[in-house]
Amino acid sequence: MLFSLALVAYVVATGLAIAYLIQREEVVYRLAAAATLAGWALHTLALIVQAVESRRPPLSVPEAISVAVWAAVLLELLAERQYGLKVLSAFVLPVVLMLSVSTLARPVSLPGIGSALGGAWVWVHIALALVGISAFVLNFAGALMYLLQERQLKAKRPGTFYYRLPDLETLDRLTYRTLALGFPFLTTGIILGALWARASWGSVFAFDPLAILSFVAWTIYAGTLAGRATAGWHGRRAAYFAVVGFAALVLTLGAGLFLPGKHGS
Repeated sequence: MLFSLALVAYVVATGLAIAYLIQREEVVYRLAAAATLAGWALHTLALIVQAVESRRPPLSVPEAISVAVWAAVLLELLAERQYGLKVLSAFVLPVVLMLSVSTLARPVSLPGIGSALGGAWVWVHIALALVGISAFVLNFAGALMYLLQERQLKAKRPGTFYYRLPDLETLDRLTYRTLALGFPFLTTGIILGALWARASWGSVFAFDPLAILSFVAWTIYAGTLAGRATAGWHGRRAAYFAVVGFAALVLTLGAGLFLPGKHGS
């Protein structure tokens, strides 16, 4: 019930956020912010209740995606306040809804998941990776806004969104900071997971699609960060890589949900 109410609140918040992006009415923004906060509060309570009832952290693959959604909404609320990006939710919340709905196709409780998650080492590995994923949701949203705003600027007659979106420098700074935030968490989570997999499965990847695709996504983000640091990548190129990296992350999560593997799916 709590998860359903949270999802309804996120749906309402998404509609209001998109309406604010189009109309720029302050009352619409306040309603969107209130609905987002209500959804996040309900989501928080739902995760707590689920953890208490199952007597373990909610970190199986479907549950972990829900936790990543929870963390992404929290980061969106914080970034919105810090940067004054009132339109950010219009790009983050649709992704939140997509990820939330995807978990409905899989059961929350999977056979044998208790033994698979039997250890604090695994919990830390998953938690760190989830923080990284949540940051990359904002990285993706910032990249989309950058590409859209750049296209508006190149047009002879900028459209409506030109006056709705932040300037390119602000958006490029957002994509860089979210990349710099998410990458260390994802890296540490993958390293811990690889060490645990080698000890438990006898192999780092063990032909597990989630593990293999997560490494592919990590490689894309690592290349993007290296390009920014050493080759001066910024703007459109960095935004395109952010989109490609997030697409790889979505494939990774999809593999964890729908493909057979060692991660309990």
